[in-house]
Amino acid sequence: MKRRVMIVTMAAVLGTAALSGCGSSKKADSGSSGGVTVPVAAGTPVAVTAGDKSDTEQFLTVAPTSVKAGNVTFTFANTGTRQHEMIVLKTDSAFDKLTVGADNKVSEDASVGEISETDKGKTVTKSFNLAAGSYVLVCNIEKHYAQGMRSAFTVTP
Repeated sequence: MKRRVMIVTMAAVLGTAALSGCGSSKKADSGSSGGVTVPVAAGTPVAVTAGDKSDTEQFLTVAPTSVKAGNVTFTFANTGTRQHEMIVLKTDSAFDKLTVGADNKVSEDASVGEISETDKGKTVTKSFNLAAGSYVLVCNIEKHYAQGMRSAFTVTP
């Protein structure tokens, strides 16, 4: 009887894991693509699209660019030809004036959250509780910020 309960429990766990893997999103902080879908608390939806215009020019678009403070749910779609990520930086600096270091990246000291490296063609959804203020969304993979992967984002009271 004990073995049967264990088998039924394992079947339920495996069935749940299989169902949660059917979505197009992944565990946002896993660093791999096509992983496990994780539940996120519902928040104001924001669509972020990352992609490539050429080998040296890329883009990061955001809609809407301003939301009210609280839980914000980002849906990050990588339409590009390589991995991209989205770092949420709380800063009063202009979105296109962040200092790029010798490593061809911007500082992540002001990060309040991120969607880690996401493979091409994948979409990830993750929520963050954001306070009012000015933010910059960036892809901070080497050279990507300098090649255009940045966008201003505002959170109002």
